[in-house]
Amino acid sequence: MLEQTAIVVRAEPAGVWVEAVEPSGCGTCGGQGCGSRRLAEVFQRGERHFQVDSALALQAGDRVIVGIADGILLASAMRLYGIPLAAMLAGALLAQSIWPGDFSAAAGLIAGGVLGTWGARGGQAARPRVLRHESEAMVMKKGRSCSRH
Repeated sequence: MLEQTAIVVRAEPAGVWVEAVEPSGCGTCGGQGCGSRRLAEVFQRGERHFQVDSALALQAGDRVIVGIADGILLASAMRLYGIPLAAMLAGALLAQSIWPGDFSAAAGLIAGGVLGTWGARGGQAARPRVLRHESEAMVMKKGRSCSRH
């Protein structure tokens, strides 16, 4: 299970909206943020809030642990990228076999990409869910000792 700490922004009957809490990092960069994080900040457009499922009674400001099951991320990536890519290639090959030439291959590629993208958008994606309050996670870790020290 992939887990991330988040802060509840607002609670609704359909789920809660959360904002991910950025990890503090390893300290190598002196607290300035590593290069990849700084690059991501340049292209980020405002705050990112995500709707997640929750069985807990939560309110704005609560710190929670949000998780998504193993394999869901890979399955979603395959659906969103793999299906359109396979449809593009199939469209280009089919068009090329019917009408030889670059124009028909390009037209088949575009048509396959449009159909593949449309087909990949169908269905319901699995949403992450709130696993527990962050305070509960701290209690669970309190008894453990660090293996490095």
